[in-house]
Amino acid sequence: MIMEFKGQNGKIIIFDDHIAISRGTLGGFVSQGGYSGDRKFFYKDISSFEYKKPTLFANGYFKIITPGTHDTNARVGILGSSTASMKDPNTIVLRAFTSKVGDETDKIYNLIMDKLSEAKREKLGTPPTAISKMDELKKLGDLKSAGILTEEEFQKEKEKLLNS
Repeated sequence: MIMEFKGQNGKIIIFDDHIAISRGTLGGFVSQGGYSGDRKFFYKDISSFEYKKPTLFANGYFKIITPGTHDTNARVGILGSSTASMKDPNTIVLRAFTSKVGDETDKIYNLIMDKLSEAKREKLGTPPTAISKMDELKKLGDLKSAGILTEEEFQKEKEKLLNS
């Protein structure tokens, strides 16, 4: 696991090769009518990813779209979120009680978009652009500074990067 974020109707968990949506939270249990298990989405299978940044005044969301997904209108706003958004199995509704939440969800979104780009390049057989290890170390340091990665997670990812 690289990162995770708890939303109103579950949590999104970011891995190297996939994203998981877990409903193993109180909000997930209530919105799904019971624990519905975790959903796993491999980056190579994701068609697109929607993101609306949460603010102090309005909810936001992460939404994973895959082939065959039944689209729901992920309406979120000042007065709350639509029932359809809360029940959508591919959507995590985000609520920002502080401005740091929006910054954290931005970082998660950027990481997911990097992983999706990488998966699409691999699918097309296009070599990834050359990114120096120093750039990657800086990104890891930023994630640690933001409190998204623990010291242990940072050291583990740093070691993996340096040994690759």
